[in-house]
Amino acid sequence: MIESAPEAIIVYTPEKFLFVNRFAAERLGADPKSLIGHPIMEFVHPDSAPVVVDRIRQLARTGEGGPPLDVRFVSRNGDVMPAEIVSVPVVYDGQKALLGLIRDISKRAAAEQALRESEEKFANAFRQSPHGMAFVGPDGRWLKANRALCEMLGYTEEELLERHFADVTHPDDVATDLEQLRRLVAREISSYNRIKRYRRKDGTVIWVSVAVSAVHNAEGAPIYFIGQVEDITLRLAMEEERAVAQRRAGISETTVAVAHELNNVLTALVMNAELLAHDVPADEIPEIASEILAASNRIAATVQRLRKMVEPKTVDYLGERKMLDLSAKPALKVRKKGARKKRK
Repeated sequence: MIESAPEAIIVYTPEKFLFVNRFAAERLGADPKSLIGHPIMEFVHPDSAPVVVDRIRQLARTGEGGPPLDVRFVSRNGDVMPAEIVSVPVVYDGQKALLGLIRDISKRAAAEQALRESEEKFANAFRQSPHGMAFVGPDGRWLKANRALCEMLGYTEEELLERHFADVTHPDDVATDLEQLRRLVAREISSYNRIKRYRRKDGTVIWVSVAVSAVHNAEGAPIYFIGQVEDITLRLAMEEERAVAQRRAGISETTVAVAHELNNVLTALVMNAELLAHDVPADEIPEIASEILAASNRIAATVQRLRKMVEPKTVDYLGERKMLDLSAKPALKVRKKGARKKRK
């Protein structure tokens, strides 16, 4: 069983190997028999030598093995093997010795190294991110905040960690945030995005885009939340300026269109009114009056439609069916003053 074991098993004294199973010999890059008589320290990495010496002395002094010890062994071909060794006192061939059970932890070490590198990368990204980032607990209190978020809100990290996120949220936005937090804790959702307002330490209000995601434990329960915050106050202000400019452009173009259309109608109205003011045959009065009434109605209709325009959006309504386009109606007749005399 010892020879076939998938783990390294050795028997040794502080001075030399007494027994090495096949698995251990393969890891050390030698034949089992060739290792007998060689000191174990010959295969211990220099970085691990002090702790191995201390453990051997402890075993000799107390007779107790102690907890597993992480040791780096070096094979004859130079390969380094991270390992975990447990040693206990035994009697081997009539002499006091130590039985060592050695487990190769290369995969675990690689995973731990990858985890450390990942954590370091995340930590650097967290610290150096141009956007605000924070850890928030299930109770809504800040756990950690990066430099960008502190500068955005005007607080030091220590000041933020003494507060609940609702303390820096605009009062009108707190209820929605608390509802989202409840849903995260209840595992109804795992993340959310929204636009909200923060109140800086100096009292000014800023608009931000917030993305929040949950980090869960092995049972799937959220243990904290990661929030990413981008200040969009300037962007929203610029968008509002563009919208105002577009509305102004629409109003300006509408004003020109209104002036043009009303001028055309008023021209017909005035000319027909002048005809009525002079000597006009009685049989022409109804026709002229009808044209004046039509022009008046068109002016009234235009004014009525203008009154319904609460907030002009853009100049889009000046398209094929222009709001002020009266061309679909019969053209107004404009009589000349000399028309009556010519008929005579």
